[in-house]
Amino acid sequence: MTRPTFRFRAVGVAMATAVAAGCSTQVTGFASAPSTASKSPSTTKPAPPSARDGTNYAACSGGACEVAVTGPVTIPLADARLSSLKVLKINAGSVEVGMVLSHGPSIGTTVKNGCTATFFAGGPAAAYITWCSAEPPDMPGTEVKRLVTVKDIADGTAILSLKSG
Repeated sequence: MTRPTFRFRAVGVAMATAVAAGCSTQVTGFASAPSTASKSPSTTKPAPPSARDGTNYAACSGGACEVAVTGPVTIPLADARLSSLKVLKINAGSVEVGMVLSHGPSIGTTVKNGCTATFFAGGPAAAYITWCSAEPPDMPGTEVKRLVTVKDIADGTAILSLKSG
């Protein structure tokens, strides 16, 4: 009796080994090796910021506009005392601008991203105030108020919002 039991166990062990070997082969066949290919970072640049009026600078003569600027440009204005806005330079976090007065000289400032410069003119005088927390208040004795806000700067493009106040 011990002999058949032994054979049974021997056959059982052999079958179990064969099944285990077969399963192991099947599992290995279905398993995938970890990928060794490296993922490269995306080379797609985000789209440059867009402006409501694009690069139609003539839209600014109506009193309010939002334009995209990529370099030095003169934007004509219809104000009696402030004849044009000159964008002199676009920096990573600011834009250098100058407001040209109708009687000749100009005044300039650097406006940080998210901030507003307000230009005032009255008589022969002109002034500006730059604020980053709110719109500057009116200045007594001035006749013209023009606001220039830097709304965004990315990839060398600045979005400027201009309005008469």
